[in-house]
Amino acid sequence: MRHNKISASLACLIFASSLTVAEVQAAEFKYNSSVSVKVGKSVVLKGARGKTCEDGAPNWADVAANLPKSTTGAYSDGGVGTTRSQRCGKAVPARGIKFTAKSAGKERLQVYGDPVSITVF
Repeated sequence: MRHNKISASLACLIFASSLTVAEVQAAEFKYNSSVSVKVGKSVVLKGARGKTCEDGAPNWADVAANLPKSTTGAYSDGGVGTTRSQRCGKAVPARGIKFTAKSAGKERLQVYGDPVSITVF
């Protein structure tokens, strides 16, 4: 019986440790003003932050609703991480905007206030 208690305690400790490691390794989203992507591949364009410097990362539905239409690819949730905000003067929570290339071409989009040139080959 003692062996089972030790194993259960060890499992809980390992689980708790993995949560801490995941929090420490949160992605830092950098703004990419120009990307070249092969059809079928993905890249994170940038991180979208909340309306204020104290807000948490916005949810994906809110971010997706404010993205421009793309003729060369599709957007998806890049997860939660941080981005350096010039307005806030520090790293703030953000939602990654992942772009997956669907068809060859070039386009220039405004993504959350920043210009992004996309080339899909």
